[in-house]
Formats: sequence, C-alpha cells, structure tokens
Amino acid sequence: MWAAELAEELVDCGIDAAALVPDRRLDPIIAALRTRGTLVRALAAEEDCVAYAAGRRLAGGRPVVMMQSSGLGNSLNALASLVVAYSLGVPLVVSMRGTLGERNPSQVPIGRAAGALLEALGIQAFRVTDPAGVRRHARGIARMADAGIAAAMLLGQELEDADR
Repeated sequence: MWAAELAEELVDCGIDAAALVPDRRLDPIIAALRTRGTLVRALAAEEDCVAYAAGRRLAGGRPVVMMQSSGLGNSLNALASLVVAYSLGVPLVVSMRGTLGERNPSQVPIGRAAGALLEALGIQAFRVTDPAGVRRHARGIARMADAGIAAAMLLGQELEDADR
C-alpha cells in the first residue's frame, strides 16, 4: 500500500516527527508512521502544525507537516513568516481535496489553488497521482528539507482510488 511506503520512506530519510490536523485521508500514513516509532502530534490548526515543525526544526529535529488541502489557507502566514523566511526546510504532505471527482463544492477553490499558493511562497509543489511515485517524491522532499528548502507533495485523489 502506498501510504505505508510513504511513511517508510519518510522515516528512512530521517523524519522524526509529524504534525497534523487529523484527516481521514492521512490516517493510513499516520498509522504507519506510529508503527515505525515516529512521534505524531495532532494539533487543532494547520498554522499550529507549521509553528510546531518550525520549532522542532530549529531545535535540530526533522519534522514533516501533514494537512488536507482545505487547511492550506490556514497555514500560509506561518509558512511564509517561519518556514520560508528562515529557510527551515520543512517538508509538507498535502492530501488534496477539490480535484477530479470532488462532491463537496466548498473544497474546490482551495484544491484548485493549492499548488499556485505554495509556489507563490517559493515552496515547490509536486503532485503525486501514481503509487509508484510515492517513495521517490517522499525522498525528494525530505532531501530538499535537509538543504533548507521547503517542498510539498500533493497527494492526488487518484492514490486513494488506487487502493480500491
């Protein structure tokens, strides 16, 4: 399963903590991270996740922030003023909503804009739609983080469809 592979690759790359707002689509990844002994912090808001990860990174940790795309807007100021401004290199894993097949119209605007919003902050966003690319993208954003570069992998709905 791709979620377990994603978690395994993140841990193998040295990720030692995950901060997230609970999301059903991220649950399999979180379960796999916990199995590998990774510290998981469930917080109330995405900007809190970014702030936690920024502090952990400054203290020498190697965190990842995980969120649903609908929460991306909540995190933009924290990303810009902490992660980007100080080159903290926090990797982001974003579960995409509002894309092909979405049934909730309120998810569509931010789903459509997610990549552009991240790019506007200078955070490269890599869309992942094929389970075969999950490990490569996870390794890539972790390596970029080690170089002080924030990057995101956007988990397309197609991944969830592949599990069915």
